[in-house]
Amino acid sequence: MMSMNEELQSTNEELSTVNDELKTKVDQLTVANSDLRNFFESTDLAVVVLDRNLRIRSYTEAARAIFPLQPSDRGRLLADVSTRLATTDYLDGAAQVAGGGAAMQQRVTTRDGGRTLSLRILPYRTQGDGIDGATLVLTDITDALSLERELAAERERLDLAIKAGGIGVWEYRGGTGEIFLDETGRHLFGFSPQDTADQVHQVFDRIIPEDRTGRRAGAGRGDGRARRFRDDVPAGPEWQGRWIKGFGRVVTSSAPHRMVGVSIDVTAEYAIAETRELMLREMNHRVKNLFAIISGIVSAASRSHDDVTEMADDVRERIATLGRAHSLASPAGEQQAIELAALVEATIAPYRGQSTITIDGPPLLVDRRCLSPLALILHEWATNSVKYGALAQPSGELAVGWTLADGKLRLDWSETGGQVPDDTGAKGFGTLLVQTSSRQLGAELERKSLDGRFLLSLTLPETSIIEDGGYRVDGPYVSVEDVLAHLDGDKPELACAILDVRLRDGEVFPAAERLHEAGVPLIFHSGHADEHALQSRYPGAAVCGKPCSPSLLRRTLSMAVSGPAEGDRATG
Repeated sequence: MMSMNEELQSTNEELSTVNDELKTKVDQLTVANSDLRNFFESTDLAVVVLDRNLRIRSYTEAARAIFPLQPSDRGRLLADVSTRLATTDYLDGAAQVAGGGAAMQQRVTTRDGGRTLSLRILPYRTQGDGIDGATLVLTDITDALSLERELAAERERLDLAIKAGGIGVWEYRGGTGEIFLDETGRHLFGFSPQDTADQVHQVFDRIIPEDRTGRRAGAGRGDGRARRFRDDVPAGPEWQGRWIKGFGRVVTSSAPHRMVGVSIDVTAEYAIAETRELMLREMNHRVKNLFAIISGIVSAASRSHDDVTEMADDVRERIATLGRAHSLASPAGEQQAIELAALVEATIAPYRGQSTITIDGPPLLVDRRCLSPLALILHEWATNSVKYGALAQPSGELAVGWTLADGKLRLDWSETGGQVPDDTGAKGFGTLLVQTSSRQLGAELERKSLDGRFLLSLTLPETSIIEDGGYRVDGPYVSVEDVLAHLDGDKPELACAILDVRLRDGEVFPAAERLHEAGVPLIFHSGHADEHALQSRYPGAAVCGKPCSPSLLRRTLSMAVSGPAEGDRATG
């Protein structure tokens, strides 16, 4: 009897222990259920939990905005519940995941297209890590996508503005010396697509040597100072390159610190400032020279006149001629091409009668863009000759001549009987003016003294000569559209047309047909066209292959027009 009581007591104690453990588990389950209920009620996510048969187990309050669920819908097939989504593809995805497939994510929209949601379908895992259903999580990303589109549009506008403004963007990391340049920045610094430019020293190497002092400190300050950078033009005494201004700001919120900035090409602004300064100095220089020239004119007139009235008339005429020569170097309005002989004559005319002057050279016109610098050079040479050279002496002789060879113009200025200048002295502003004007022309300048003669030679490139042998040129035109528009307008009679086969917007043949029908002789200047085919299509047409020397082109032009009358035009 005692043994049975002891066993009952032991059993009661075990049951009490089990009850305590069960109570603990119930409490834990209650807490878990409370946590789950609070999560479901507090979250803004639309969550629907399904069993392996896609029956509804539970859902969040936010899910009711997508599916009109009621508490009685638990245990109901999700397929039987209406939805605001545009498609029911989510059912196939849920079935696939509940059957053991991988989790998936996709975008879905509402039927009215007003909202876009991100749908994630996750496997519902049991405590033993088995899959017993699927969980659908829907997140409204409409506002995020709208913001993304706005940011993309803003970024596109910014990119377009940066590209349209020719602005280069860069980022510099001082700790490592790394620099990152965008496409425009690489172009500004003269890097080709194949060049490596990821270290700051590679960019600094593009700065001309005399402008490198303090560049690292300037990069650290981001002070926006303009600096010159070497492009693809070799550095040297006559360096011509690109001016770049950079603006940067240090970003202290990053570690390590970095500098972000932009670079812009300010070459045009510096060229304008340089030209303005040069013109101001040239004006002062010319005014001073004009006083010296007028003084020389008065002195020369006093030696050759006994009558005051005649002397006054002579001086007045010479000063007026001097004014006309001055206007050639400082034209008002748009410049036009001018005969080189007329330019030389206008420059020297004020000094005729003081010395022996000869002018000789073939008839040709000079490109209007070259007129001003060439007039400045001739005016400076004449001024120096009046002050120190042949034109300062009654016995002095001045010979000005020009020749054409290999498409280049060589202008020779020869003085005899005057003072030979000393080249060892300091360079004055007049010398600087001649050098600057020569550089603008792309010309080669040579000066030397030989047997008491002072010689100046200026060799100009082919681009300076736009017309030769009496022809006047219309063009060049770089597109078929431009040629056809020119032919449709009022135009003088054309003596000949020189045509490249391939223009910017296609082959030249539509324009060639119009010209051929109008009876205009054609010269095709091409390196790849079939000469026989062109002459069959356009009887009488000439073909000059590329490369073609200027002399050959001139001979072909002369043969094509058979000696044009004065005023005829050639177009190209």
